[in-house]
Amino acid sequence: MLNTPSEIAKTFAISQFNEGYLPSVNRHTFEKIDSVSLYDEKFKDAFSAVDTLHVIIGLDSGLLANYIMERPLAKGSKYIFVELPEVLALLTIDIPQALQDDLCVTSSVRFSALIKERENNIYIVKQKFKIHRAIAVAGNYLESYCELNAQVETALDHEYFEQSIGFNQKVFVRAQLDNLAENLIPAKILKKKFVGKSCIVLGGGPSLDNSINWIRDNADNLVVIAASRVVGKLTKVNIKADIVVSVDPQSHSFDVNKEFMQLEHDALLINSYHVAPQIMGQWRGAALYTGQRLPWNNDSSEDNIKSVGPTVTNSAIEIATEMGFKQVLLCGVDFCHSQKGVTHTQGTYGASLGPNIGVMLEWVETYSGEMAETPIQLMHAIESLQASVACQKNTTYINLSQDAAKVKGVRYQACHDIKLKPITDKQRQMLKPETYQISTQEKLKCLIDTLDALTTTQNKLLQLNVLVSEALVLNNKIEKSQKKPQAIPALADKIDKIEQSINKKFISLAHLIKFYGYYEFSHFLSTKKKEEWSQQDVVNHTRIYYQAFKAISAEISALIASAVQRVDSRINEYQSISDVTALCKQWNNDKQWGRSVLWQAKQPQQYANLATIELEQIKKTQKKFYDQFIVKEFIDDTGESIVPFIDNAFKKLQILLHNKHLLGISKIVEYTFPFIATDSEVSRLYHLALSYQLMLEENTEVALDIILKIPRNLCHEAEFKQIIKLSLKLNLLELATEYLAKIIHYSDEYLPQYAHALRLSDKPQEALNIYLDYLNKYPEDILVLLKLGIFLAEMNQIDSAKSCFQNVLNLDVKNQAAMRYLQQIGG
Repeated sequence: MLNTPSEIAKTFAISQFNEGYLPSVNRHTFEKIDSVSLYDEKFKDAFSAVDTLHVIIGLDSGLLANYIMERPLAKGSKYIFVELPEVLALLTIDIPQALQDDLCVTSSVRFSALIKERENNIYIVKQKFKIHRAIAVAGNYLESYCELNAQVETALDHEYFEQSIGFNQKVFVRAQLDNLAENLIPAKILKKKFVGKSCIVLGGGPSLDNSINWIRDNADNLVVIAASRVVGKLTKVNIKADIVVSVDPQSHSFDVNKEFMQLEHDALLINSYHVAPQIMGQWRGAALYTGQRLPWNNDSSEDNIKSVGPTVTNSAIEIATEMGFKQVLLCGVDFCHSQKGVTHTQGTYGASLGPNIGVMLEWVETYSGEMAETPIQLMHAIESLQASVACQKNTTYINLSQDAAKVKGVRYQACHDIKLKPITDKQRQMLKPETYQISTQEKLKCLIDTLDALTTTQNKLLQLNVLVSEALVLNNKIEKSQKKPQAIPALADKIDKIEQSINKKFISLAHLIKFYGYYEFSHFLSTKKKEEWSQQDVVNHTRIYYQAFKAISAEISALIASAVQRVDSRINEYQSISDVTALCKQWNNDKQWGRSVLWQAKQPQQYANLATIELEQIKKTQKKFYDQFIVKEFIDDTGESIVPFIDNAFKKLQILLHNKHLLGISKIVEYTFPFIATDSEVSRLYHLALSYQLMLEENTEVALDIILKIPRNLCHEAEFKQIIKLSLKLNLLELATEYLAKIIHYSDEYLPQYAHALRLSDKPQEALNIYLDYLNKYPEDILVLLKLGIFLAEMNQIDSAKSCFQNVLNLDVKNQAAMRYLQQIGG
């Protein structure tokens, strides 16, 4: 049996371009082309991205770090190299003093802490970071690099997700202010109106396909509450959603919901106060909002249905609970991938073999007892739902899918066992959009009241800003008075009184400013203990605090000014003679071209009498709206090439093999099987994964048969490695030797193994030649010198054997093996 070579050998080599590298890391990469030429082609443009945190996995034996350090760094960017500890121990990377603030080298353990540091974290928060993989890492041939890659990606994913919770407030507040003119009726009007009845919440999970017929047959006795992205699918199978729920504030939400936005707006939309303004501003039907209408004190919204997350289905379940339903059924609310690796119901956004196949995900148990993969976002959704249902004693939550992730407090029940009570006509009426029609006069009054509230808040911000400016002036005086410390207490007391005044007179605004500017205010926080603070520390932190107050106050003031302009525009829409040019300008600025369709519907007489220029403006605006639906049905990132997904899947497969994760490997087999005829790389991935699965199940012969089905011209190092491993396990030395002859072209590290195989195959001269070729390049490899010495002794070439053992002792004077062998052969 041959020994498995170690992943990282300590031996260095010098290329023909006089560049030192570790062959066990970089194989023959730098033998045919110098590193600079290679990196210029692969990384030059990528590394030039400004204001970016560049996270580079692997050092390529130090050559990649040298490449970056020898070139001007991109403006405002930082570079973090993450390398294996065993490689770092072999390298000496000297970072010039001038670059030490912008470039560092670290291990995966230290990396997790490094990205939490403020100067790096800001890039994570702003999503201004890129992951680059060194040539050695991108090659997928070392399991340890596959694992390192996964660790770095996971650390970044978790940090970004955690920070997005704390730092994404701005997008919610912006959307909230953008939606003021549309968020007119709170959803609390539906509270407790459906006590004792049943509803079904429909999400976009793949299990939705399994219950379509039952839902359609029982719709009369259910209130159908659907996530907006599945409404298009429901329409195609003749299921009408009574309530449509939408919550995502990001602008791409409109792209995902384009099919829904093209349909008749005849369902009742219940949206979060922060739903994407492109959806809210172009919705032509009735809508109720959840959460607070205004981002400061808003008495009318205090008892409104809460806007909860992190997913639209979490919000839909909260709405159903507040409406008083006794029985809340869930379908397509899976919180995990299907057993085939599918993430979405067929015919909707994202239902195919896509990016997730190459991502290391979490594992959850389903109601069927199977394990399934799920991303971190859905893990948080599960935890949120568990906390929510734990507080409800009068509501039963049932998931209709055995393949959904188990959620404590939600039980599984087959749909044919569900008992339903009829929905009354009065209750049905409450679901009809026309019930929530508001007269023009009522809308205008609400819009004018909104303008008053915005103007009042704007004035309060100006007053608040005066106090903040006073505090900054006083703080500057403290800094200048440090040579006269007796003046400091009185100045500090004045600042304290200003802070008290802010918290007394402007408590709601102060809360909003700190909420909106959470990141800016986080700089005020310090890990120092109070007793360790110097007077300068106090001055610095006070300055940061009030500067954040001033900056965020100005930012919110600008948002309010924009909201005032938008509400004025809505009032303009209701005028008997509207300023069409001003309307089109506002709609264009907001990318809410669909409002031109709304305006035409409510002002038919005015539209009929428009001047030619105004009519052209309206038609041009409407064309922009309708043009959005001519392009792809969905603007979907998963439409990218399959290549990067498959590359990542091979990395993931190596990590799963390294951890002997049989379940994870079997899932890749299951996910890829339906697609093996569509792409040769998918087929290669399937056969390699299946061979690993069979090997771990100790079905060695079939594992070998499967891996040999991959065409030889498509085989890479991983396949050759697997064939060799299985062949040796089955004592098929000839087959192992055949593939060792191929794998040595990837790396010299296989040469000793090949030599040993030739020796066992009674080819001593060939074996000796291979050993000598290897040692000619790596004369300090003690293990191979020992093996050659043993081999020569067995061949009765005693003098040559002695010479080998003596060379070992020259490298390691205390090497016990060499001493023992010399003694045995009489050295």
